[in-house]
Amino acid sequence: MRVTKQTSFDWDKAKNQENIEKHGVSFYLAQHAFTDLNRVILEALKHSTAEKRYYCIGRVTEGILTVRFTYRKTSLEYLEPAFGERERKSMNNKTKYTDEPMDDVKIIEDFLPSPQELALKEETVKITIALSKRSVDFFKDQASNYKTQYQKLIRRLLDEYVNRQGLR
Repeated sequence: MRVTKQTSFDWDKAKNQENIEKHGVSFYLAQHAFTDLNRVILEALKHSTAEKRYYCIGRVTEGILTVRFTYRKTSLEYLEPAFGERERKSMNNKTKYTDEPMDDVKIIEDFLPSPQELALKEETVKITIALSKRSVDFFKDQASNYKTQYQKLIRRLLDEYVNRQGLR
């Protein structure tokens, strides 16, 4: 197994729920704006010098998304994603813009890792499952070899199975 260092996404669960209620956008969806090869990065000019704030403007399946974030070399932390426009199935519908200002910004060179270097989070659902002790012992042993959690190994195995079956 080859392990590569990827930039991950971090966010607060309560802030995610707040953003869904306020803007109708989850952080799980927002992270896909960073995978747009044509993304645009803006620097917020009127923010504290202690921690720079940025905006990523990128296409996701629902339209163009603007995501305010901070960057900490190994993680991107969301502050607030919101749609700048939504694509509509009908050309009769007008483009909808949010009413929130973006502050003073300037376009800057994209300094973020490439989309291939981003480790997207997947929305998870907690379940209870009974496994044989033998299976759990195997995954715990493997997890200690790779310095990870055994539950993550089990999830990755199941996700890989689903991927190979061609399912969503």
